[in-house]
Amino acid sequence: MIKTVQIDTLSPAGYNPRKLEDDAQENLKASLSTLGIIKAIVIRGRDKRILAGHQRTKTMKLLGITECPAFCLENVTVYDEVRFNQLHNFTEVEVSENQPLLKVNVPKGTVGFTLVQPKDLIMVNKGGEANKVIKLTELVNKYGQFANAVADSEGNIIISAIYAKTIKLLRMPLLVYVLPEGMAEKAEHYFSLKYGEFNYDHIERNTYIQSYAQPERHPEGADKHALSVLYETQVIPNVTKATRILDFGAGCKNYYEMLKGKGYDIDAIEFFYCGPKMLRSKILTEQVERDCKEICAHLEKYGRYDVVVCDHVINSVDSLEAEAAVLRTCSALCKPGGTIYWAGNTVYGATSSNQTENSKRKRGTFAFLDEDKFTANFMNGVWYFQHYHSMADICECNKKYIGNTFNVFDNGTLKDKEKEIKSGTFEVVAVNEIPAPPSQLLDAVRFEFTLPLPEGKRYDLDKYIIPVLEKLLK
Repeated sequence: MIKTVQIDTLSPAGYNPRKLEDDAQENLKASLSTLGIIKAIVIRGRDKRILAGHQRTKTMKLLGITECPAFCLENVTVYDEVRFNQLHNFTEVEVSENQPLLKVNVPKGTVGFTLVQPKDLIMVNKGGEANKVIKLTELVNKYGQFANAVADSEGNIIISAIYAKTIKLLRMPLLVYVLPEGMAEKAEHYFSLKYGEFNYDHIERNTYIQSYAQPERHPEGADKHALSVLYETQVIPNVTKATRILDFGAGCKNYYEMLKGKGYDIDAIEFFYCGPKMLRSKILTEQVERDCKEICAHLEKYGRYDVVVCDHVINSVDSLEAEAAVLRTCSALCKPGGTIYWAGNTVYGATSSNQTENSKRKRGTFAFLDEDKFTANFMNGVWYFQHYHSMADICECNKKYIGNTFNVFDNGTLKDKEKEIKSGTFEVVAVNEIPAPPSQLLDAVRFEFTLPLPEGKRYDLDKYIIPVLEKLLK
């Protein structure tokens, strides 16, 4: 329900869901000064904790505003708090060409908040944004309505159209703020500006959960989406049975098993391996240790690998430090002049999939990126993170951690490094030029081979591999 609350009685969440720079703060002050309070904030009823609208509340205080409209919700879980911030901010400030078009029938001259019945909410064009409608529906069904739309004086909804579409599909009344005549253009301007970045520092990083972010790969499965584009278009066509291959971060190890069965010389390690179907149950640490020992034995006998494959591992890291460790470890395990194949997810894919009608993909389709291009997702009772890359990020990573000689592909097609990738994934084929000194390489390997496990435990596999690599990296 919505009611008027005293701003000085509200308490912010214990985290900062968005970072607001000075220029964004000034834009928000100008918006509130010009338009007034046309969007209600969201609070938790029992203690008046702010769930969405932190920066707006802060700005209202700066302007001397003492009260504001608020949707009061109850029994909101800590996990849904993040979703409220993500969705509430998106439906307020992001404008896309794919938004639905809706109108409301209200008496001429109506200004301010008004409740519009389902029969008076008309969907002119359904647009896209299916993923967001699904998530909004889940939250509305769970907690009740938590936002209002904004319409111009003619009844056209110009802000929160995706939320309005959701309410229309649910056949509920919709709270709408109708602007005075001549104010629509100013409202669209202010609500199309960027108001800070998402921030996920408050969410605990449990690295052993990150297998949720790594897509399952099945080379001989019926689902074509389970195929590894990196393996199918780059690795398999360019290796022979004489090539020594390491799959680093091998997931459910299906490509390893397939190639091994065909006589290829391949090793693999996945630190959070749970079996061939990657059921995310118990981590098979004893198998991981056996894989590590086998890799060490082969390094001692034959030296570093000709090829290292790192398929969609960097999108499943939970920090920039972890990303550096992954790529430097690949460089440490690959011989000088060898080939490193690595792949991940693109920023374009993360943001464009927020607008797609295809809502059937299981993960990686619902991204609100922080300043380092991470997003937080909730699945099966746990939070995990995904990391996305632009073409500039891809090039910077490869030059910094692997070398300057590399090509970038989009679903097997060579891309111009000066242009952005317009799909969801990318593949890189790089010559290992080992830009890091041995000390940095060993630190990276130590980071990877001592990753955390559940119940406060950690791997201690560095005791096997560090002595071997110290000899090889001299």
